[in-house]
Amino acid sequence: MTTSGYTEIQGRVAASASVQAAIAKGKELPLLDVGPYLAGEPGALEQLAADVKWIQENLGFFAIVNHGIPQSLIDESFRQTAKLFEISMEEKNRHRVGYHHQGYLPPKSSILKSTAIMEKIAVNTKKDTNAAWLFMRNRSADDPKVLANVRHRGLNQWPDSLPDFKKTLHAYQLAMEQLSLKLLPIYARALGLPADYFAPMFKAPEYYQRCAYYHPEEKMEEGQYALAPHSDGSFLTLLPMTPVVGLQVMTPSKEWLKVSYVEGALIVNTGQVLNRLSNDRFIATPHRVVNPPMKRYAMTFFFYPDDDASVAPIKECMAPGEKAKYDERSFYDFFVPYLDDLYHYNDANFMKEVEPEPAEAADSKA
Repeated sequence: MTTSGYTEIQGRVAASASVQAAIAKGKELPLLDVGPYLAGEPGALEQLAADVKWIQENLGFFAIVNHGIPQSLIDESFRQTAKLFEISMEEKNRHRVGYHHQGYLPPKSSILKSTAIMEKIAVNTKKDTNAAWLFMRNRSADDPKVLANVRHRGLNQWPDSLPDFKKTLHAYQLAMEQLSLKLLPIYARALGLPADYFAPMFKAPEYYQRCAYYHPEEKMEEGQYALAPHSDGSFLTLLPMTPVVGLQVMTPSKEWLKVSYVEGALIVNTGQVLNRLSNDRFIATPHRVVNPPMKRYAMTFFFYPDDDASVAPIKECMAPGEKAKYDERSFYDFFVPYLDDLYHYNDANFMKEVEPEPAEAADSKA
């Protein structure tokens, strides 16, 4: 277990005993109260930074409470997400994912696999059983990236029959975005950087919203998952907890930790963007979803920097003489191949490239 850092946090605050114990036992996620920090309580930032540093060097997953996201908004978002998977198949098929990876993804229509974790686990060859609706940052028809047909930056495919879903999910995304921005100083201090270090990278942050439905399967193929083992490509990921179990996280000993429900908590983990920026100091932990005992819904919010932000290793995160383990590239140039590496569809038409639409054609779809 790593206990020494490349850059010591100011004041050398120690990680909480509860955090160290949770990771050592490997039976539950560390639980952090971010309420005092969000309220501006003196010393709260440095303590959270010490805890997150320990977590990110050893497990990569934790849960937070008193995060400020109204439970009423989370509950309504879950209700609307359940309705999303109850609309007609005809309407779902009108919104199937394509070139932009936005829209409806039917069950058993893709294989989730990533070269980033092949050596840690195995190559997945089975179709995932979950269904999902995939949304990116909500854009207008006159957005320059929409007009230019920039991949993964198109218009979201909102279901026409559920107008309340769009309103609710958009509010949910904005709330998650604001919380994510508030968490950035914790990660900066955990890396020994100034609290505002990441602010220039998140002037217009991108995000990817995955609303998923995990149907309990009577019979699963050997080696098949509701969602196969993978690591996220995010800077950080936020996921409201649900009483229906299914999520499992790989521990440092390569055992699977079954995540237990904590009322009102959000699961937080980091992905390959922060893994790159920290030059492998902060891990992007493999995790999976197994066949649930009953219907299970998830509203995963993947938070990313600006498209033009560099995701090369930060010099201050490297020890003297240490070399960068990743190349210099923008977030967007990382994101596109990441999704292509991760999602493998069994319908080639899903990913068929399309020509950019004329501006007036895009405007007509507003």
